[in-house]
Amino acid sequence: MSVDVSRESAEYYLRNVEPKWKGFWLHMHLVAFNLEEFAAGLASISDEIFAYHVNPPKNDLAKWVREVVGDAELAQALDGVRTKEEAARLVRLRVEDLKRATGR
Repeated sequence: MSVDVSRESAEYYLRNVEPKWKGFWLHMHLVAFNLEEFAAGLASISDEIFAYHVNPPKNDLAKWVREVVGDAELAQALDGVRTKEEAARLVRLRVEDLKRATGR
């Protein structure tokens, strides 16, 4: 993924999603409201929960990032993930890129 994103876009992608019901429910007791929480949550879920969210007919991760967060570049990268570790790494790297773009 590229770092070629405006400061405004980066801030938008890093925000807490609103309203709260638009958070990503990784499982019953773990909800992500922003990309940092999403990366941490992905790293902590079981392989079974990952398989529930990512399998041949669907990819909930990419869909949430595309439709709720609005980051089409990250969503496209997540479309091809096969493991929770790969997904968490992609999101973590994207967060780092976005933070650099904001000057954080």
